[in-house]
Amino acid sequence: IHDEVGFNYRLSNVHAAMGCAQLENIQARLAAKLAIAEGYDEGLANSEGITLPEEAPWASSAWWMYTVLVDEAVFGLDSRGLLRSLADSGIQARPVWQPLNISKAHVTSQDRRCEVAERLYRDALSLPSSVGLTPRDQKRVVDALSRARADAVSVAGR
Repeated sequence: IHDEVGFNYRLSNVHAAMGCAQLENIQARLAAKLAIAEGYDEGLANSEGITLPEEAPWASSAWWMYTVLVDEAVFGLDSRGLLRSLADSGIQARPVWQPLNISKAHVTSQDRRCEVAERLYRDALSLPSSVGLTPRDQKRVVDALSRARADAVSVAGR
């Protein structure tokens, strides 16, 4: 979330070198990201109120982030409630980026409603998906998400 418009075109030599080094292992990184996505697909397949991401039939995702949609009415928590619950379990998730049309930095820009972007900002949550995420770490995320739903449902008396 930004309060003002700015530009950051810097890329130090060190950061450029790190990027080039990472490209040497791109296939292994893509395979790790795919394995993480498949692990979440399997672990969250039956999670009521959670919509999993899908690949377009004409594309191959790099699975840079694994972002789910949280349906508060079914899940029992909204995305921010789930974010807090995961944080309480020591798991760092994050909401998607704030749409520009509601950003303080762009308050003087042309006013347009962007209902899809606003809905995604409200309902989407990106789960941990670093290439270093282990299957054990991932199980911890899935289990914490399941506990959050169970706790929310029991509080609601469903």
